[in-house]
Amino acid sequence: METSRVLDGVKLRGRTQERVVARPRDLAEVYDAYSGALYRYLLAMLHVEHDAEDAMQELFCSLARVDLQRVEDLRAYLFQAARRQALMMLRARRRHDREAAAAQVSWVDPDACLPDDRALALDIDRALRSLPSEQREVIALHLCEGFSFREIAELCRIPQNTAASRYRLALARLRELLKEGDRDG
Repeated sequence: METSRVLDGVKLRGRTQERVVARPRDLAEVYDAYSGALYRYLLAMLHVEHDAEDAMQELFCSLARVDLQRVEDLRAYLFQAARRQALMMLRARRRHDREAAAAQVSWVDPDACLPDDRALALDIDRALRSLPSEQREVIALHLCEGFSFREIAELCRIPQNTAASRYRLALARLRELLKEGDRDG
């Protein structure tokens, strides 16, 4: 792979290293560079691993029919396409099924935490799962993937103030839930 085509180490998030493809030659290159971030985003929206995997497959099947050389902002295009795919899947599900599935997804791996932090990690995980999907989506994009509120607004097709408001509401709800957990414990 030519070094002029791929910029390595653009952003480090925890233990994952993402690559950003400047001008992809083929779909495999795009997959290698963006599949991890797209999968995390789809999982945050769909809450079920096999649904996220199905959405990824559908997404890349549809991308095979697109001339990605003509796409101006590849990252934004990919996340918009992933969002459209996730929304189609969500519409196909009933609301009750979607909320039941959300309770199964863990945001935190307690085994990766220090023993003293495991209880707090589990409390944070429960609090995140209790958020409405619109707030969880903004948390996932902003905190986990590093999107700005402007980028989130474009991706979700909402006003920038709405993206920021959902984020603030989510943080306030998380604080409230974690304080309740402190009082109960």
